[in-house]
Amino acid sequence: MSPRPLRRKPPEKPVDNKKAIGNIISLLSGHKVKLILTVVCAVISTAFTIIAPLLIGEATTIIFNGINNIIHHTGSIDLDALINLLIIVVILYIISSVFSYLQSILLIEVTTKISYDLREKLIEKILNLPMDKVEENKRGDILSRVTNDVDSLQNGITQSFIQLTTAVITIIGVFIMMLTINVWMTLATIILIPIAFLLIRFMTKYSQTYFLRQLEFKGSLNAQIEETFTGHDIILTFNQEEISMEKFESDNENWFVHEWKSQFYSSLNGPLMNFISNFTYVVVAVLGAVFVLQRAIAVGDILAFFQYTQSFTRPIQQITRVMNQIQTAMAASERIFEFLEFEDEQNPSTRQLTTIKDGITFDNVSFSYTPNEKIIKDLSFDVKKGEKIAIVGETGAGKTTIVKLLMRFYDINSGSIRIDGVDIDEYDKHSLRSMMGMVLQDSWLFSDTIANNIRYGNLDASDDEVADAARQVYADDFIRQSSEGYDSVLNEDSDNISHGQKQLLTIARTILSKKEVLILDEATSSVDTRTEKLIQQAMDKLMEGKTSFIIAHRLSTIRNADKIIVIENGEIIEQGTHEELLALEGYYYNTLNSQSKENII
Repeated sequence: MSPRPLRRKPPEKPVDNKKAIGNIISLLSGHKVKLILTVVCAVISTAFTIIAPLLIGEATTIIFNGINNIIHHTGSIDLDALINLLIIVVILYIISSVFSYLQSILLIEVTTKISYDLREKLIEKILNLPMDKVEENKRGDILSRVTNDVDSLQNGITQSFIQLTTAVITIIGVFIMMLTINVWMTLATIILIPIAFLLIRFMTKYSQTYFLRQLEFKGSLNAQIEETFTGHDIILTFNQEEISMEKFESDNENWFVHEWKSQFYSSLNGPLMNFISNFTYVVVAVLGAVFVLQRAIAVGDILAFFQYTQSFTRPIQQITRVMNQIQTAMAASERIFEFLEFEDEQNPSTRQLTTIKDGITFDNVSFSYTPNEKIIKDLSFDVKKGEKIAIVGETGAGKTTIVKLLMRFYDINSGSIRIDGVDIDEYDKHSLRSMMGMVLQDSWLFSDTIANNIRYGNLDASDDEVADAARQVYADDFIRQSSEGYDSVLNEDSDNISHGQKQLLTIARTILSKKEVLILDEATSSVDTRTEKLIQQAMDKLMEGKTSFIIAHRLSTIRNADKIIVIENGEIIEQGTHEELLALEGYYYNTLNSQSKENII
């Protein structure tokens, strides 16, 4: 099979630098005191480092003059002055190191707290997103924003803040010290600044887009890896290893290309700055030699100036090297804040729903996930309190969508859904959902103990209540046969128990929640026929006096429903009791007969 070509995306605009910098500043603004202390430590540390070369230059002059005195028999080296200068230099470097350490510690505290807060905000955002926005984003990409992007932002702020702050202070301090030595050599050195920053800006222009795109492909690759793990058995079953590998290689190659280009352009800064720095040394050496011959400056001053030249060019080189971290941090901040700027699920009403007295009404309800493609069309039916309503129909008919609308995971396009005559839009969403317990076809459990997974339906439930709920769905036996019983820990995908057993636990969880409205979406589809009958008996007990919505493919399980609604293409084509629908000899009658024959076969 020939390699699949790379999936191409339309060119994207580079990171909005002003907005990204504004986002980062907004994060730092909550830590002003520690940042001020960090800057103060940086100033002290850098100032002492800057002063030291001047003293070393004086020490060199003392040695040079002393050697001349010895040669000409006019004196000797002033050892007392030399030793005092060297002691002062050592003390300055020690103090500088201490304040440099304090600077790093303070900044790490700030950036770690920023990462902590961002992760909290991102998780809070995930929990408050509307359902459609959750389904729009791949889980792997969201995970990448919460982990990789937050880490990139933290590392970028830590490294760039320290290096940029130190660099700026060093440049200013060294510039002043160089002026005190010689103005002309200083002017020759500072020509470097505009050239350096023009180069930085030029390279940044090309690399910025690639930094953002590499993070996007990184998120896409994470999603691909997650899908490969979660769907590993399906991939093997259908022999799609090669196709899966091709998809991975496509995203991986896109990530590689964009990461390589981003690093290539940003890495050009270093060699160019080295060239400019070395050229500056040549200029300073020539000018210095001339001024020494003219006796305009001392030999020690030349040595000090060389050190200052190195100290002057090094921070500019640091700035060029740190630019890739800054760009990664800005790209990461854009992805993080883009996610944080998603609108939360709207919940404008504060009216509380505490109980259901009469029932639920669907009145000409229409809904579509995408424009011009209605899933539910003018749907109308009534459900009295305590009734058991079964919703049947082919896959994709809109059965599950109906209960999602009832729980306001999505808002309807037209019509109304009312509880006790009040439109559900007028109720607080949390109070509305607190009335409902749901068991879905795809069971979902935590990586936690079996007991805690059942207790999730009622966090205040005792161990006896948890066990009682498990007994009602005939799960108690297999739980006690597990290695640790109710304390057995389910793994990440809870695949150390069967799918049917997982479904039993989710049903037990719903029983423990004691909700007024029960929604069972193919709740027994993953269990065998014998277990299904046992669960059905328990569910019949559970549903006594409660309003229940049952979505089922096996029509034999809904014979005793108070009302059966048959859905086709989002519309009701039949409704009534089991006997009434059989008398119609329509869709329900034909489907029941075909399922009965299949069971006999």
